[in-house]
Amino acid sequence: MKKIILYFAFLFLIFNFSLTLADNFPSCKVMRFVIAYPAGGGTDFQGRLLAQKLSEKWKKNIVVENRGGGDTVIATSIVAKSQPGGCTLLLTALPFAINDFLIEKLPYTKSEVIPVTQTLRFPQILVVNPALPVRSLKDLVTLVTTNSASLNYASTGHLGTSHLSGVLLSSQLKLNLIHIPYKGSAPAHTDIITGRVPMMFDSMGGVSKYIISGQVRAIAITSPVRSLQLPNIPTMIESGFPGFDVFAWHGIITTGGTSIQIANQISSEIRSVLFTDDMKEKLSLVSAEAVGSSPYDFSKFIEKESTRWGSVIRDLKLSKL
Repeated sequence: MKKIILYFAFLFLIFNFSLTLADNFPSCKVMRFVIAYPAGGGTDFQGRLLAQKLSEKWKKNIVVENRGGGDTVIATSIVAKSQPGGCTLLLTALPFAINDFLIEKLPYTKSEVIPVTQTLRFPQILVVNPALPVRSLKDLVTLVTTNSASLNYASTGHLGTSHLSGVLLSSQLKLNLIHIPYKGSAPAHTDIITGRVPMMFDSMGGVSKYIISGQVRAIAITSPVRSLQLPNIPTMIESGFPGFDVFAWHGIITTGGTSIQIANQISSEIRSVLFTDDMKEKLSLVSAEAVGSSPYDFSKFIEKESTRWGSVIRDLKLSKL
């Protein structure tokens, strides 16, 4: 009986300690919110919007820092070397999951960072310049294979989702597609519209206005179901490309050594912010879909993305520029 009483007393202490950690979070007077991309882009906009909402919810000052460069390595290193406890958060994306395959020795270890939550995801749309004589994925394949031709495609950056979507299309359909990387979406959009480059994959939020205006033609969307905003665009799967389910994504990580209780608390708080009516309205303007996963689910998602794209990188011998 005495052992049973001691056992339940121990559980009670652990439970109350966990609640104290959660109730006291965030205990820091000032929080750092590091964005792994430069100021002014889509990731920066969404990161600052989330930081603002969290600041209002927690009644804490949140300092936003843009630490772009190195395909998220610079920003990840900063967060990895910070004090644990959840006071430093990083908004990151796909390169975080694949840098192991591209950089022989990263300046941080996996144990120095922990996933918190996947915040958003964005389907990609394959678009072409209207002068290109294709209106479907089948037309595109026919154009390239019948004429034994090559076709250039733009991306918003080397080894980002835009680039890797083109790699996947090229490798699985045996098409001779030549990658032309750009530094962000704006210059790529300019060259697609003017016809300097005939095609590209990009996020729906990035190209939807050009689709609606007729400046580019949409061929297919990479999500498994059609978009509610642009329902006339078929999916890649409908277009005869089984398994082509690709999303760009954002997620939050924090410093290793942060307790799972605090990680779960941050995840829960972010999820509650993402699904407010105001936030959903703002995200819909850039065609972003809120996710709000748990630390465990986000960790598994990162593993899946790493395995999927890591095999593509390895098999096709892709490397950093």
